[in-house]
Amino acid sequence: MKLKTLCIPALILFCVIPFGILFAYNFEFVTVGDVVKKIQGKFASVDTYQANFNITSDSMGKKRIQTGTISYKASNKLLINFTSPQGQKIVADDKTMWIYMPSMNVVAQQDLKGDSGIFSTHSKTGLRRLFSKYHYRFEGKEQPAAQSDGSKQYVLFLKQKESRSGFRTMTLWVSEDYMITRAEGETSSGKKVRVSFSQIKTGMNLPNGMFKFDPPGHARIVRNPMIAEE
Repeated sequence: MKLKTLCIPALILFCVIPFGILFAYNFEFVTVGDVVKKIQGKFASVDTYQANFNITSDSMGKKRIQTGTISYKASNKLLINFTSPQGQKIVADDKTMWIYMPSMNVVAQQDLKGDSGIFSTHSKTGLRRLFSKYHYRFEGKEQPAAQSDGSKQYVLFLKQKESRSGFRTMTLWVSEDYMITRAEGETSSGKKVRVSFSQIKTGMNLPNGMFKFDPPGHARIVRNPMIAEE
């Protein structure tokens, strides 16, 4: 009788203690959907954004490198100043995008649709449209994944839902505070583009005047050279 009495508390302890240990830990399973919502929420809360960028494109064995600074101000004001090629710039708002190429003495003036913010992933509209056009999943099981610089970043793989122009697949690297730090894309023709962002800053004062563009009087203006995406 005494043995039976002792066995019952022992059995209870055996059952309860493991569960107590389990409940003492806070298990948080982060899904790719959670990360996407966090990215969208992060950029929805950003009024101003600025970063340096490096773009490397590789097509048929020919490599091209572009560098510069990107500046964004809500909503959908964009300025891209290139240091290479020197003097080239892109200025855009909700209605018009200007691309100035001094080496060719040409200004491209492109009318934009209301949702054309896709040309910049660093905009609320661009991110919303990007994730609506692609299937996405984590690239690898361990997320956030350890990087060569010692940081940890979420790595997302994106694939077009429908075959169309633009990038067929994309990979995004996202910091633990949900800022996009790097992106790689590949088109259906095999062209590869890699973009990295550094010295990312948010919340600074960016005057509206820096997003205005007056075409140089000597430049030739080409209107709507791009085919609108359906």
